[in-house]
Amino acid sequence: MEDRKIIENEKHAECEIVKEVREIRHKISAQFDHDIGRLVAHYQELQEQMRQSGKYRFADLPREKPKLSESADTEVVD
Repeated sequence: MEDRKIIENEKHAECEIVKEVREIRHKISAQFDHDIGRLVAHYQELQEQMRQSGKYRFADLPREKPKLSESADTEVVD
């Protein structure tokens, strides 16, 4: 029974964290009148500032999409 209570508390804590993150994201979006273009520009500007600070490291995105292997393209039939 104790295990079940711990799991319920963890789920509740996770729900609260998700709720808090969503509220923060909504407030940030509201600062830009929920305009997706302005919001993306804001995040890109923050990213550039963080890159230039040298305090953070970023993984660069691959230039082209990875190719699927032949085994991933074929159906498996039992």
